[in-house]
Amino acid sequence: MKHTISLELEELNGTFIRQLKAFFSKRKHGKVTIIVEEEMDETEYLLQSPTDRERLLQSLENANKGNLISPDLEHYRQLVANA
Repeated sequence: MKHTISLELEELNGTFIRQLKAFFSKRKHGKVTIIVEEEMDETEYLLQSPTDRERLLQSLENANKGNLISPDLEHYRQLVANA
């Protein structure tokens, strides 16, 4: 069984751990795996790499100038239908 719990860093305290342990101790299995994942905004993530930063800023500049590429959705649908 998989559970996802999102919380603020200050909520990760002894009380939370005790509640988590109490919740899972009712199960037949005594093993729990906890994966900690830091949430990061996609834009913030892209701005960390100089190469990605340049690409993102160039894309924004192009969009602001009206230099946009519109996909041909009908062509895409035909490709998918024929695959």
